[in-house]
Amino acid sequence: MPIICAAIGCNNTFVKGSEFRFYRFPLKKPQLVNEWVNSLGVKNFIPTAHTCLCSEHFRADCFRDLNGKQFLRVDAVPTIFSQGQDSSKIELRKRGVIPKHHWSQSERQHSPASTG
Repeated sequence: MPIICAAIGCNNTFVKGSEFRFYRFPLKKPQLVNEWVNSLGVKNFIPTAHTCLCSEHFRADCFRDLNGKQFLRVDAVPTIFSQGQDSSKIELRKRGVIPKHHWSQSERQHSPASTG
């Protein structure tokens, strides 16, 4: 199973040797996982044991250096996300839940059904 970042609009995927690191949601720490979910800003988001965020969503002070390697602090909360996106609409459209009559004119023009 490929490792991908769960943040809306982030296309980072795990590639061996990449500068991006991936961190699983801290499911064993309910209060911290709630902070991660709230920071993500996606309504009704429920992370699983395989849900990850990439290092791009954490400030530099969320990491500690140990023998030249960067480790995520145990209390770190991701805070760097693209602003101004309607993440619930993006998620629903990905799943095909939003009917076409709710799409904007530009979305209709670029939909697979409008080509041809």
